Amino acid sequence: MTSLILALALAHTPAHVLPGVPFALDKPQFSYALFGEFVTGEERFVITLEHPTRFGTPVELFVPHRAELIEHRPAWALVGPGLPAPTAAERAALPAPLPDRWGAVVELDAGATRAVFFESVMRRFFWSTGPLAVVFPAGPSELWVWSPRHTAGKFGLGYGVEEGGGYTDAFKDWSFYAY
Repeated sequence: MTSLILALALAHTPAHVLPGVPFALDKPQFSYALFGEFVTGEERFVITLEHPTRFGTPVELFVPHRAELIEHRPAWALVGPGLPAPTAAERAALPAPLPDRWGAVVELDAGATRAVFFESVMRRFFWSTGPLAVVFPAGPSELWVWSPRHTAGKFGLGYGVEEGGGYTDAFKDWSFYAY
């Protein structure tokens, strides 16, 4: 029991995100593990947040390490005012046009190999883009998750490092989070 309590204390706050329904990170200073599923491969997931000042934190996208998901490589982008202009290739890969005066930090997960990690709370292996430290601008921004290859499958988005509680929420829908 002690090891379970320790594992929960080290976990991100879990939440289930849905396509077409913006998910607001109301406490962006804390860490989250946001889980979703591409059913058709055409979906776009939007996570909204607002920082009072510039704020640096890691972001990482991961998918279950399963043979049927070997080609499933979702991408993510931080978009918002005050961010750099994306390259032409990054702009073309985005799932939607950027609003006027918005820039983007884009992670397409296009490398030849992917990192593999073992997540100790859900006790599963995942492929990962690897964490990328991002400086979020002051004010509103969004994280977009989409499937450039139009593949279906589950994903998780890891955000932040500071723990904020809510760890037992993973047990409310264990079968979804533990794939």
